[in-house]
Amino acid sequence: MAKISHTAAFIGIKFYGLTKDARISQHFDPFLPSFYQNLVSHLPSHLSWYQSFLNSQWMRRFFMWTEELLLPGDIMHIICRKYYLDKMIKESLESGVEQLVILGSGFDHIGAYFSSKGTPCFELDRELMTKEKQFFLEKFEYQKTNLVLIPGDFEKGRLCEFLSSAATFDTSKTTLFIAEGFFDYLSVQSSREILEDIRELNPQNKLLTTFFSLDELNSFHRFSFTSGVSMVGESLKLPLNLSSFTTLLQKYGFIPGKKISFVDMEEGLVKETGLNLPVLNGFYILKTGN
Repeated sequence: MAKISHTAAFIGIKFYGLTKDARISQHFDPFLPSFYQNLVSHLPSHLSWYQSFLNSQWMRRFFMWTEELLLPGDIMHIICRKYYLDKMIKESLESGVEQLVILGSGFDHIGAYFSSKGTPCFELDRELMTKEKQFFLEKFEYQKTNLVLIPGDFEKGRLCEFLSSAATFDTSKTTLFIAEGFFDYLSVQSSREILEDIRELNPQNKLLTTFFSLDELNSFHRFSFTSGVSMVGESLKLPLNLSSFTTLLQKYGFIPGKKISFVDMEEGLVKETGLNLPVLNGFYILKTGN
């Protein structure tokens, strides 16, 4: 497990720790805190120790204090992205979406959760991550027949090719493609190819994506964000701000229909929790249609 995505692992760790607070966990289906607790226990020893560490309220407070000191808004952006993505996925399913594709799925709960509700789900990630995720899902009995994990490197192959290897993926069905923390780590060229493939697979397909507009962070916080990603051996590759990213989406026929900004999140979920904490500047969730 030496080469798993530590970015994906730390998102799971932070979510697990934060949902130990009832003010946060009450806004989520109990499936999610349980899923991430199991995930943290499953991680290799240099990461799984966080489970006992974050069981202590004092330690959680210290952890939150240090996180907020280095990058204000990072921890609440994780809570908000999980909350609003789940909400928008449910809305999409109620509006006619028939299957889900999770791009760069990492250790996320989306496939496990929505397949348990009967929705066909397809997760795509690098081969090593896919194997480790499969092992985790089987170990904790999350694996369903309608949850398919597909290995693929988006810098080396095309989305349509990866999906063609899944016998149960139906191109005639309206599909929601979910890109949580995904495009930020891809080149512009790879992003273009993915958007082109989503559109060509079925013109009715939808896209739900997160996006970081790093130009909205001050220089210190931008450095904290990018250096934190670099420290775990990963890098941000998409050199676009929100305006240029939106233009890229529109080029392939994805017209943003709903946008949730970090300000909306602060005024919505964060206010409901009663926590006086910010959401990371420049963080957005975009839902597009035809």
